[in-house]
Amino acid sequence: MSSGVAASLRRGFLANQHHRLLIVSACSIPKNHRTFSMQYKDTEKPAHPFDYVNKNYNFFRHYYLGGHYTLANIHDNSLFFHVESNFGVQRSDLVKRLANHIGFLPITKPDVDRMHFVDETGTINTRQFHNDYCLPRDYIPSPEEWHLNPNHHASVRLLRPLLQTMTYQLRMGLSHLFSTGQGLLMDRSYWSYYAILNILRDFGYVSQDGYDFLMEYKVSIDYHLKMPRLIIFIDKDPHAIWEDLQKNGKDYHKQSKVYSLELLQAMDRMYKEEFLPRMSTYCHILQYNENEIKALDDIVFDIEQLNFDDTNKFPDWRITVDVELERFRALLQDEHFWTRMFNVNRLLHLSEWWTEPNAQKSQSTLMKYDPRYYWTTNNWDIKPFFQRYQSWTRLPFY
Repeated sequence: MSSGVAASLRRGFLANQHHRLLIVSACSIPKNHRTFSMQYKDTEKPAHPFDYVNKNYNFFRHYYLGGHYTLANIHDNSLFFHVESNFGVQRSDLVKRLANHIGFLPITKPDVDRMHFVDETGTINTRQFHNDYCLPRDYIPSPEEWHLNPNHHASVRLLRPLLQTMTYQLRMGLSHLFSTGQGLLMDRSYWSYYAILNILRDFGYVSQDGYDFLMEYKVSIDYHLKMPRLIIFIDKDPHAIWEDLQKNGKDYHKQSKVYSLELLQAMDRMYKEEFLPRMSTYCHILQYNENEIKALDDIVFDIEQLNFDDTNKFPDWRITVDVELERFRALLQDEHFWTRMFNVNRLLHLSEWWTEPNAQKSQSTLMKYDPRYYWTTNNWDIKPFFQRYQSWTRLPFY
């Protein structure tokens, strides 16, 4: 047995003995189960996939009349993986290297300004436009500004657009998977929001009303999105994270009123005692430290040992009939549905969203005289990112 394989099996065994964290990494695999594989398979060239970037998938028009059958695109490597870690741990390098190695689409962590507030021309930031005319209490902060002043008003005004952006990012990612068959590897995802919101509530950066307000959105959306098949958790000691932030972090990290050793320790406990054990009911979990993630071959070997046909997991990925999958795919791109999901009036019981009616009217009047008032966008402008990665043929690894 090679040293890499032995180290991988040893890591899986030791992780499973962890008294706080359930790691699902089976080494005895049932025969004939569907699993991830790096083996090259030569197949016929598939039909031209649906242009999900520029068109919204329609159940009747594209499935019945257009012949875009989603099941024809799905193969063994049409999987959704998710990389998770504590605050202050670098995940982006692993996401890029691993995605390129296994032929998945790497999706970076959400950038709220670029993905939510910047218009289609890339010249007008509607967050800054709003802030130029609003009352101080209605100011929408950037993440950097929020770290320096994490009050209840600022937290809600940052976390709601973040939830919208993470939702849209996963929607477009799943649309890519169903249209091209290419797997996804995300640097955090919509499902990370629960852990982040809970820890901010516990440390007083989000009020209980704000927490209930945001969780009401999330709970209503959960049913309409799919969970990852695998979460790769990068484990790092909170003391080491805190030292790195103080030494190598950005200026707003060093001056942050949010980050502290106590918060990092609480977040570590949140992941290991609550979030990951709960998610292990629905998906596989693999845990590595910062040294182990350098060995991509070991990680790929571990992934190849997992059973992605486990009937005790992946309840939202079980396909009963193809029509059910087609309807779900159409719902992912139903912009009217998702707009309604975020426009439902849930603001009445949240004081942080209240503002002076006369001030709001005056603000709207003044904004009309600003040239930026005529910005054009669909408010969900990350399509250029997915346009670059839209593939018209299946990748060789599947």
